[in-house]
Amino acid sequence: MKALITGISGRVGAREMMRRGYEIRGLVMPKDPRADKAARLGVELMEADIADAERVREAADGVDVILHQAAQIPQGNSTSERMLDVNTRATMSLLEGALASRTPVKRFVLASTYQTYNPFVTSPVTFTEDTPQEPIDIYALTKLLSEEICLTYMREYGLPVTILRYSSIKAANEVLGMLKPAWLNYFIEMTLSRNRVPWFGAEHIDETKAIMSQALETPDAVCGVVDAQGNPWQLVVQDLRDTVAGTLLALESAAAIGEAFNMTGPPPISYASAAMMLADATGRPYLNVTLPFYRGADASTEKARALLGYKPQYTFDKMVETALAYERGEPIDQIPY
Repeated sequence: MKALITGISGRVGAREMMRRGYEIRGLVMPKDPRADKAARLGVELMEADIADAERVREAADGVDVILHQAAQIPQGNSTSERMLDVNTRATMSLLEGALASRTPVKRFVLASTYQTYNPFVTSPVTFTEDTPQEPIDIYALTKLLSEEICLTYMREYGLPVTILRYSSIKAANEVLGMLKPAWLNYFIEMTLSRNRVPWFGAEHIDETKAIMSQALETPDAVCGVVDAQGNPWQLVVQDLRDTVAGTLLALESAAAIGEAFNMTGPPPISYASAAMMLADATGRPYLNVTLPFYRGADASTEKARALLGYKPQYTFDKMVETALAYERGEPIDQIPY
């Protein structure tokens, strides 16, 4: 069976699919510095800007399944127009390519995000697939539009689509650098960018900036965060291995056709507990941080567990163990990002 993976140099790659006997075609951006990671696996690489509709349709020709992982996230100088081109228009180009393909496409899996629910809320909440989707930024909007486009192509043309809503995916070489003051401050700074309407605690921005300015004086610290009432912030993070396992279950299960699934990890861990683990593992100083608002939205995986047999198992402590093994130069069971 031949599979097209867009964004093949990203977090959800081809190695496990090749072990299962898939022949892989991978779509990569021109001059992608991570393309050699996929090339070393022996996949067929095809260079194309994902916004190039003609080239994208060409990539979809002759494959049996399409795993659409490519995305433009809001970082650096990315514009709203670029996110629309990459995250939405390219999805339609792939679907058109699937319709025109010389071989019938047996499955089209879209990588979406739990941000379509708006996780930037300041009270505890757990999203299910039935939770109303109310994107609060352009990135989440472009992903929600792609979801609707996929479902419309299924209703109109019978294309067998599946939607996966991921959270924050981490590979082995990323975990140990988390929870630094600069890492935390990034989310605070986002609230001030590009004249956004205040969200995610932005009504407390002056107080928050003062607190973070003090935290940034210890740049290598790991931050255990609570809100003003002492409620611990919850860290929603998923291991790449769980992501790959869940994605393959969705790709190969008939029960997944026409469905959307939250494809997140084990239950969240508090920032304090995660920070203590990292402090113990790395020798970095632990820092208590009290911010004037709460963060801790989660997404339920009960539907994926029930219909697909999804069993996320890589809790944060297991992620740290793998990261330490990678630092020691030991072989690990995933490809670092």
